[in-house]
Amino acid sequence: MNLIRTKWSVATLGLSATLLLAGAAQASLISDTYEFAVNTTSLTGQSGYLDFEFNPGVTPFDSGSATLTGFTTDGTLTTAAPPFGDVRGSLPGTVVINNTDALNDYTPGITYGSFFDVFVTLDIPSVSGTASGGNSFTLDVEDSGFNPLLSSTFPAVEIDLDAITGNPTITNNTSGPITVTPTPEPASFALFGIGLALMSSWRRRAQGQAK
Repeated sequence: MNLIRTKWSVATLGLSATLLLAGAAQASLISDTYEFAVNTTSLTGQSGYLDFEFNPGVTPFDSGSATLTGFTTDGTLTTAAPPFGDVRGSLPGTVVINNTDALNDYTPGITYGSFFDVFVTLDIPSVSGTASGGNSFTLDVEDSGFNPLLSSTFPAVEIDLDAITGNPTITNNTSGPITVTPTPEPASFALFGIGLALMSSWRRRAQGQAK
């Protein structure tokens, strides 16, 4: 009976540690990563722009950032339009767009191939207790005159983050060429792994003491 209780206690402590570690990470930062896979076969050879925006919502809002990574394409990136607001970096490297201004916009030029793919991580602080607005990230696929190509209206895709819950609302105004897929956060896997390792360690220790 004592052994059963010990094993139950070990499992409970391990699970609690995992949840506490994950909770600590969530309490400090809401971080969501999305993969944007875009089929541009119908645009191959055409010149235009990719327009990435990350803007604050209704004041007051929580500060935040959108980080673009892992950009790939069989097209060719060309000269970017001048950025607006708080933008650092350039594709195909890492681009960080903060929401410190009313409009924060990065617009690289491109000669379209058959596809492009990019990962976007949206970070906002945990609930501040004062924010009432949210943050909005948008992607548009445009021609050389900044007109939309894959949707009849702006934006092609929009992700709105609620300031209170951090929950996303994804609006896709295309009929299929753009897919948006949430991807697991590496930090969450790391924390879960730490919790499992602690559970295993405690279980072995408890079994040794019970013998």
